[in-house]
Amino acid sequence: MHLQIALMLSIFLLCDAKLPRFKQHTISNGLTNPKQNTQAMRLLQVEAKNEKTSAIVGEYKTRHRRDVFDSKSYESSLTWAHSERLDDNGDVLLRWVNSDSSITFRLEARTRGYVALGFNSARNVRGADLVVAWVDDRNGNAQILDCHGPDYQDLPVADDVQNYELISGYQNDTHTTIEFRRQLDTCDKQDFVIGEDTTQILWALGPDGSDGDLPKQVKSSNRPLRLLLPVSKPDSIPLRHWDVRFNNLTIPHDMATLFWCKVFKAPDLAKKHHIVGYQPIIDSRPIRDGKPVVEKDSLSPVHHMVLYECAEDEDKHLWNNWADTEGYYGPTRPSGWATCARPIAAWAIGSKGEFLPENVGIPLGEKGGVSYYMLEIHYDNQALHEVLDSSGIRVHYTPALRAHDAALLGAGVGVSALHVIPPKQRRYRTVGICSPECTNNTMPEEGINIVSVLLHAHGTARKISLKHVRGTQELPRISQENSYDARYQQSRIVPGGRKFLRGDTLITECTYDSTSRDKPILGGYSAQQEMCLSFILYYPRTELAGCYSMTPVKEFFETFGVKEFSKLSFMQVENIFLSSGNFENLPPQPDFTMKNERDRRYIEDGAVQGDDQGVSLLKDLIIWEPLEFRNKSFMAHLNEMPWAEHLLTEQIEKSLYKGMHMTFCKKRDDSWGVPIQIQNYPNFTEVMDNDTSEKSCHYKSVNLPSSVTKSTTGLGSTKTISSLLLAACAIIMIAR
Repeated sequence: MHLQIALMLSIFLLCDAKLPRFKQHTISNGLTNPKQNTQAMRLLQVEAKNEKTSAIVGEYKTRHRRDVFDSKSYESSLTWAHSERLDDNGDVLLRWVNSDSSITFRLEARTRGYVALGFNSARNVRGADLVVAWVDDRNGNAQILDCHGPDYQDLPVADDVQNYELISGYQNDTHTTIEFRRQLDTCDKQDFVIGEDTTQILWALGPDGSDGDLPKQVKSSNRPLRLLLPVSKPDSIPLRHWDVRFNNLTIPHDMATLFWCKVFKAPDLAKKHHIVGYQPIIDSRPIRDGKPVVEKDSLSPVHHMVLYECAEDEDKHLWNNWADTEGYYGPTRPSGWATCARPIAAWAIGSKGEFLPENVGIPLGEKGGVSYYMLEIHYDNQALHEVLDSSGIRVHYTPALRAHDAALLGAGVGVSALHVIPPKQRRYRTVGICSPECTNNTMPEEGINIVSVLLHAHGTARKISLKHVRGTQELPRISQENSYDARYQQSRIVPGGRKFLRGDTLITECTYDSTSRDKPILGGYSAQQEMCLSFILYYPRTELAGCYSMTPVKEFFETFGVKEFSKLSFMQVENIFLSSGNFENLPPQPDFTMKNERDRRYIEDGAVQGDDQGVSLLKDLIIWEPLEFRNKSFMAHLNEMPWAEHLLTEQIEKSLYKGMHMTFCKKRDDSWGVPIQIQNYPNFTEVMDNDTSEKSCHYKSVNLPSSVTKSTTGLGSTKTISSLLLAACAIIMIAR
């Protein structure tokens, strides 16, 4: 009996000694401070992870995984489908190629230390998937380490499971080159799933000699990219090019936003050709002391460019004269240019241009297409520099005709100041509709085939999706971006294409994060404003060029509590917006000071913002009813609304999203496909996102070698021993 008691006491004391002890922090009332306890636990976790990472790195330093690689022999057997300079100087070059399930990278960096590459949905290391690689200076062996960034620190921590496979690595006097491979989805929570969405690519370089010495804090750079892209430029067909560009246009220093338009005559072609791609020409030179100069780090004010077909009339003499001019400021361009309505190329900041899928081409030239085109460039000159600009678009075309004549369709929310995003909102949605009446009256009986989509918005947009509704059922999304970044706007191929029938509905939905804004964001062309658009490439070619919607004027103002304005009826206000701010056909309004086009360029923070799409009007509209808002401008009323009240913004979003929509259906000659209509938001069963659906993994993750596992599992072993001892204690107590 005494022996049994002694044995029990010994085991109990041993169990108690093996259990982890945490020093408790107390506050004045003697109770445990949970916040300090959490911080203490976090510090212990960080210490444990750092210890584990150091052990893994040490193991990698001492072991010899394989001999030095002959990278040239490997390069000859692999064609890199894509390559990007990650930095402006070209010091970090990333090449890659992917299959249906895996992706292979080649990272070339100007360093003889470590190189780190990361993947994240945010622009920082926290929560990122990181791979750190180096070439040992002593033996030339390359090593690679699968890491991640903790949610609360900017440092690399070794993953529990190593899912990156080293292929080759070497260094010369200046550069380190590493090739490695991974699965697109490793089914590891510490790894980033590489998919169709835009990924924030992170990179960091260690100083020379930092082989395996992981930094205590990572200062990474970032760039948005989509990694799963098709191979674009066709190399097997004869290509010609046509440069559509401005000629030394001076961007004034007092214009923060400027739209400029110019007409061009197409090349004189004896037969029909196909446009198969386009690339940007960015040629902007700041003017210093009256002279344009080339500066290495100067940023171009070119924000986006659109090239339109012009459905010209028989007066070729007039169009030739227009083509000989330098162009016009957007709102002052000739009324005849309204027939330049169908986009054929749409470029936005961050894009390298596009090449069309191999089965489609856009007709070019009088014999098969049209004779005149209009280039529209939006300049975002918030820095208020004077710039000499000769930018434009290089159009690639070929006499080798494709199978189908294609066209671009613009869809989404009509660009107008009536497109409002409240401030301080984490996820606020707006929507633009292409109505079934429009598609039913402008598309062929067999419908069209959608092959690619360019989704476009400005800086506060976070998600954009193009929805497809047939009857009362939503079909799978045509295109969707869940990590939208306005710095990177490339079109997206629709896998397998999408059949779109007459009477179907297109819905462009945008989700914005306006938490950094203090005032409402209005729709417009300025980078400080917002858009929500889709540019849809399809075949066969039809007369349809644009299909948009906006909230009807009366419903819009009533949503914000306004029932009547002083001196202007809702009908008059609506006519102003529908005529893009043209006051010519309205009765005289003595209280309005906007007398000419330049005065209508609204001023924000001391800078002229150019074509304002109704912003000035919102500042000059004076509320008459209700009485509580009387004599206040609508813009002042909008700015003073209690946007912090969640129920208010929720109701506004619901009213503008699910309420009435004014729909527009424009043909390529600027005529109406169907008259303007006001209709309810369509009633349909939505497709549910399957992001949370379970995935099955049919491959094994690459585990660490056993020697490394043993050397880094000290903490885990202690926990296991403690658990066994506790179990023994429990068994003895029960037996007793």
